[in-house]
Amino acid sequence: MIERFRPPEDLEPSEASENQTEKKIRGRPFPPGNPGRPVGAKNKTTRLLEQLMADEAPNLIRKVIDRAKGGNAKCLALCVDRLLPRRNGRPVDFTLPAVTNTHDVVAAMAAITTGVNEGSLTAEEAGQLVNFLSGYVKIFETHEFAARLETLEARMRKRP
Repeated sequence: MIERFRPPEDLEPSEASENQTEKKIRGRPFPPGNPGRPVGAKNKTTRLLEQLMADEAPNLIRKVIDRAKGGNAKCLALCVDRLLPRRNGRPVDFTLPAVTNTHDVVAAMAAITTGVNEGSLTAEEAGQLVNFLSGYVKIFETHEFAARLETLEARMRKRP
């Protein structure tokens, strides 16, 4: 049977609640302004393991390479993964038409759509190319606005 907490009868309810909150604090709290553990501090176990690895790393690496040469598939995969890390993307073998102004972007978008329909581009690759082209359009628009602003400012200076 679980016994429920009952405040002592000789204490008033406010005193009982204060007594209850004092009991909830466990251990010593950190003093104010204590920064705690320094940044980069490591546990004893972590330091021990790092020391063991530092001492034995050359032997372990040699053993993995020897086993990979002997035909162990897991060791071979481990070596290849370390020597040739995975690439996040691959070069896309796709030729876009020349884009020299904002009007050329329409032809480039049509080429991307055709590439997806023919299967020479995946949807992800097409999305990346569309993002690339939208950045291109923003650059063209910014350049065009700057040129127009300079022209208008020059006209305003010429007026009396």
